[in-house]
Amino acid sequence: MYFSNRKEAFIFYQILFDSYSRRELKGEIKEEKSKWYVYLNENSISSMTDIGQAILDILYKRKLNAWMEGVLRHRFYYDDAKEIERMIRLSTKLKADPPEGVTLPAIDQEIERFVKRKVFEHAYSDFDELSASCLEYIYSDLLDFTGKLLDEYKLEEAHQMMVDSWRRRVKNKSSGVPLLHVKYDSEIKYYFPEGNTVGRAELLNYLGSHPDPMIQNLPEDLGILPALIYSPEELMIYSDQQGEAKLELLMNIFEEKAVWKPLSFFPFLKA
Repeated sequence: MYFSNRKEAFIFYQILFDSYSRRELKGEIKEEKSKWYVYLNENSISSMTDIGQAILDILYKRKLNAWMEGVLRHRFYYDDAKEIERMIRLSTKLKADPPEGVTLPAIDQEIERFVKRKVFEHAYSDFDELSASCLEYIYSDLLDFTGKLLDEYKLEEAHQMMVDSWRRRVKNKSSGVPLLHVKYDSEIKYYFPEGNTVGRAELLNYLGSHPDPMIQNLPEDLGILPALIYSPEELMIYSDQQGEAKLELLMNIFEEKAVWKPLSFFPFLKA
């Protein structure tokens, strides 16, 4: 296998060296005419498997993000480097945890299928040619994936704009409520400082005397609205369930005004 990129040649050799760590690796790297040649004096099924895995590792780590950046720049016309970087970071999250109802092309599996076939057929010894052929092979799926990535990115951007808007509101609003307790076990509940529950009637009464242009009606599931409506000076959150979406959102919006405590610290035993 030979490379035009010195770093990729050494990464390839190092991956093979790690794969053969339990026995002597009979191979070497040579430079000839601006190319870096990696020789491996092995001829077995296991060595072909290791070579295929080494190629896959380089494609995943060194090429896939660059291919995606190329699609973003030349097919979707994004040119802000920081924005592209955020989208590529989101792509990793998207592949690990796809949104419900969204079917993503299996790009990694398609790359693996391509490489395994080519390695065992001995069709390529030039990594650059193999890489270009792989990109051509997955290009349609890469376009599809990048389009769905953009949809999720736009949703995330809209969500962040909403969070920023609520954050400014909470920071600047003068509230008559110094403290609000938030308890989450199986559901989210709100309590005034005296321990009485915040209910729909209390919220409607408050909105009647303090009209809020950002809140037109109360949905069946109040979610984070009670905290936003009252915008207290301090928000005490009690829960043992780290990562619960609504509570994380409240922490994000209220920032230094929010404090998270274990459920056992909830002060109203009869609530």
